[in-house]
Amino acid sequence: MRIITTALLSLAALTGCQFGDNDTLTVSPVPEVKSNLEITAISTGPLDTLEPSDTVKTYYTVDVTGFNNVDVEVHFYLMHSDELDVSSEQEAAIEDIQQIAVVELAALTEGTSEHEIDLQLPNVLEGGNYHIIAQIDPNDLHVEDIEEDNHPSVDHEPHLDGEFPHADIVVREQEDHDYKLLSAAFGQSALILDAPSVDNGASEHHSDLIGYLEADYEGGNLGLSHIKAEVMVAGNWVETHFWDAQSNQYTDTLAHEFTAELHDEHIGFDIALEPELLQQLYTHYNAQSDNQLELRFTLIDAAKDAETRTDNNEILTSIPLYFFEQADAPQERPARQARINESAIAPAAVGLANINFSSEFNKSYGNKSKFSVGVDLQGQLFIVPTGDPGGRITGEGTVEAYFFNAKNTLFSISYNGSAYISGLNTGYESEMIIFNNVVFEDEKFTAKYEKSWEKKWEEDKVIAQATFTVGPIPIKVEAGVTGNLGFELTVGYNAELYAEGDLFHVDFGAFGRGGVNLLVASAGVQAILTLIDNTFAMESNAGFALLTNDNTNPHIYYGIELKNDLDVISGKFGLYAETYGVKWCKKWGIPYPCGKKTTRYDLWLYQTNSVFDKSWTIYSKEGDINL
Repeated sequence: MRIITTALLSLAALTGCQFGDNDTLTVSPVPEVKSNLEITAISTGPLDTLEPSDTVKTYYTVDVTGFNNVDVEVHFYLMHSDELDVSSEQEAAIEDIQQIAVVELAALTEGTSEHEIDLQLPNVLEGGNYHIIAQIDPNDLHVEDIEEDNHPSVDHEPHLDGEFPHADIVVREQEDHDYKLLSAAFGQSALILDAPSVDNGASEHHSDLIGYLEADYEGGNLGLSHIKAEVMVAGNWVETHFWDAQSNQYTDTLAHEFTAELHDEHIGFDIALEPELLQQLYTHYNAQSDNQLELRFTLIDAAKDAETRTDNNEILTSIPLYFFEQADAPQERPARQARINESAIAPAAVGLANINFSSEFNKSYGNKSKFSVGVDLQGQLFIVPTGDPGGRITGEGTVEAYFFNAKNTLFSISYNGSAYISGLNTGYESEMIIFNNVVFEDEKFTAKYEKSWEKKWEEDKVIAQATFTVGPIPIKVEAGVTGNLGFELTVGYNAELYAEGDLFHVDFGAFGRGGVNLLVASAGVQAILTLIDNTFAMESNAGFALLTNDNTNPHIYYGIELKNDLDVISGKFGLYAETYGVKWCKKWGIPYPCGKKTTRYDLWLYQTNSVFDKSWTIYSKEGDINL
């Protein structure tokens, strides 16, 4: 008896061979596939030319045989199509291939299912034609009858003609040397200025416009750049000045050194408008109109290398502009009038009107989607020279922070001290809030008083959570602040109302913890970030030298000084992931896994030098008022 295979039977039919009566034909059946996992199709739909960092919606089909309620991983890769242009019988490593996503499909049942995923392209791509390919069950956690079809393979016959599942995309070719400004944002809703004729009591170190620029670089010739800021006055661009924390002075341009492969540069700015420019703006200001201050930021290559593009080195933006006219305070100043009712009363140098000396500083720093800190400071000396002569001294400071778009009040303190000759409404009150909780309250009202506070706290609190994709790995991150805060203030009244000392000091840094629950990766947080280091000091006094037998010149003497020492958001905060992935090779124009390798990915959420490191007098006034 002879056993003849299916191949021999086919050969006999082709050659016309006949079997004898005693011959027996036995055919070996094709093995039945009892278990298998396979991606049978990948597509994106029609797409225009893409940019690095773009997101591509990708569709893929999964075929499951012999499994029910199975969990399986799928890894996606981006490979330059030039890698497959040369077909060789020799195995060679694929150089331009990047893992771009890891996804786990849960509870799959037998049969065919359709899925979709948003794939984010890496920041760094040479440009050109790319293939999106995938591998299912990369760690062989499930036993299958056919393992070769889990990915493109030279050992899987349907793939031998290059017909492996993939999607084609086209990415813009990258520039050889190109700086670019992407956007500009301000840390204030409006620019509110005093008229040039008004002595606003501020030192020469002041902060009119606070904000940040986002920038990027393409190419391999990194170097120093300079940024110039100009404002529009009567149809002409006029240069203004940046605060430089390193040189501790104002400069014509802001220097910035780009960081390799950061691709999300954060460039903070602190702009001061000099008196001549303020006068020009005021001359062309119309209080009856909607006034906007137009600004132009221009980035300049310090090395003067020939950039391939210069049309992306400029940002035009604007911000509402107001000049604060004291006589029209309730209408013209969209600030905190509701908080201090007396501030709506215009100050008077002589006469019997109430007199109000006050100033505020209200700015925020940073990007709310990552890290941002807002500082709101206020100080006031309010004097009542008639009726029941007296006065009031107030101070207030609030620090708010945004972590991943979540708003948190880190710290708030307020002080209010008053004194009147009659003894009525004479006393003080103070309150401190930390992380939305009142931790300190104190008040006392009496004819005379003196009180000193010296309190310190150390805090460590998680205040936000978010998920970021670092390379192909999603990382869940929790972030918070750690540091100390406190105040040291002396207040009192005994013929003179006074308050002196540090209303508050805060010193907070940001910390983060992160991790993944995938077997194929490890992840972590790298952070050295000063969130805020701020001391707000105040010295205020008001003495009431009224008419007595030995005082023939009744008068009130006063003084108020508000100082701030501020350093906001300096350092870096980032995430990293290490994937235990696949090394890819090619042969006969087909890509396939050929080993293992570890790849590290970094994502810097924030990386900046301190540009707000400044000490200055917010407000300073002193004098006499004759009654």
